[in-house]
Amino acid sequence: MGKRLEHSRYITGFDGIRSLAVIGVILYHLMPAQMRGGYLGVPVFFVVSGYLITDLLIQEWKQTGKVDIKQFYYRRMKRLYPALVTMLIGASAYITLFQRNLLNNLRGNVISSLFYVNNWWQINHGMSYFDRFSGESPFTHIWSLAVETQNYIFWPIIFVLLMKFVKNKGKVFLGIVGAAIFSAILMAILYVPGQDPTRVYYGTDTRLFSILLGGALAFIWPSTRLKARIPSQAKRILNGIGFGSLLLLILAFLFLRDDLSFVYYGGMFLVSLLSVLLVAITAHPGASWNRWLTNPVFTWIGKRSYGIYLYQFPVMIFYEAKVNVANHTFLHTIMEVILILFVTELSYRYVEKPLRTFN
Repeated sequence: MGKRLEHSRYITGFDGIRSLAVIGVILYHLMPAQMRGGYLGVPVFFVVSGYLITDLLIQEWKQTGKVDIKQFYYRRMKRLYPALVTMLIGASAYITLFQRNLLNNLRGNVISSLFYVNNWWQINHGMSYFDRFSGESPFTHIWSLAVETQNYIFWPIIFVLLMKFVKNKGKVFLGIVGAAIFSAILMAILYVPGQDPTRVYYGTDTRLFSILLGGALAFIWPSTRLKARIPSQAKRILNGIGFGSLLLLILAFLFLRDDLSFVYYGGMFLVSLLSVLLVAITAHPGASWNRWLTNPVFTWIGKRSYGIYLYQFPVMIFYEAKVNVANHTFLHTIMEVILILFVTELSYRYVEKPLRTFN
């Protein structure tokens, strides 16, 4: 958040949570029979993002009495846009040269991705997130970046209005939780059992609850106000809650199939609540989870999780169009993971990092 904010903590354990989320998503796409609920990595990402962004806005408001919204947008764009544009240019060039059967939707996909409305574009064009057989698009996964960025566009403005006119943190917290519950109810209302759930899966209105819950947490659990020294009994309780939430999340990743009605009738909301618990415990310096989720592997993956998420689909789609993966599924899965990590590392080193530090 620039150099202005004193006391801002970088919570290394969040890289661990991001790692688990992105591993879930990738294995869901590569090994759907084994990682049946891996798509739930996305609400986990949403909760972390909602918490971090709101926590930083609260710190800025407290220390300066205002939020520099223009600066906020500039930082977000600097963080998100370079890798997205690189991926779109690279994938478009590859399609034009080597996989022309994907050309028909290319323009709409690229333009809607650049303007972060890809989720609505896919809904309007009858695209399905769940149809594994009708020529999958290398841009299918951009829907979630659109949902997140739409939140980034409106949330700082709403935040400032709430701080100016409501002021009371408790009321703001309850208001955000109310909005999250409304979003989850909307998902349940619009979901039709037995039909393709893409509309509720992609819709900003029906997916915002995960980001909102993360944001609500920041009001009652600000990272800079949590005490590192807490009674050992409290520490044990926090660590136990962290363990329980992580265990339940892993079970959801393994078993909560995307075609279960339960997922849309509150299941995804419950997964988001579990993520809130894990984020809260990891953010608390008195608990041990920040340390437990910090290791060189998780730090490496976590810092590149955005790139890994971004490049996974193009790599998988292009690879599987040229190679018959059915012969040696396990071997090809490893090859695809290596390729995804390789492309991500190139992007991280030569696009994301240089442009992030560029002023």
